[in-house]
Amino acid sequence: MTTDRGPSPIDPDSAYSDASIYVDAEAAPRIMARLRDALGLVKDDRPELAIGPVRVTGGPNYYATGRRAHPFDFLEWPTALECEAHAGTPTEVVQAVAAVLEALWRSGFKALAACAFEDDLPARGGRDKYPYPAPAPDGDAAS
Repeated sequence: MTTDRGPSPIDPDSAYSDASIYVDAEAAPRIMARLRDALGLVKDDRPELAIGPVRVTGGPNYYATGRRAHPFDFLEWPTALECEAHAGTPTEVVQAVAAVLEALWRSGFKALAACAFEDDLPARGGRDKYPYPAPAPDGDAAS
């Protein structure tokens, strides 16, 4: 007889323990509310969402400098969603982050994931949807 102890924890050093999703929109609470609706989640006042084994929180992107940048320079997008997995399998984590990305895209947001498993996500985490130009030979980004 086996004992079901619930989902097994993911090692905090695992490549699948976290992902950041940058969103080209202001107001993290509005984005989280749209995500909640798009994913059919129960409405509540908590600042986080649970999608499978992943907890999603939203806030300002502290990497953004406010400089004029290429429209696909995701590090300048104003909102960052942090996705943290403390349980589940790598496949479940990928599926949960993919669901968040696809819900954002369906809702009309530009969103791109930055994580160790980007290539396992739809559109390579958004890099195929929002390609950033390669740096010019002198090191400057193409305009």
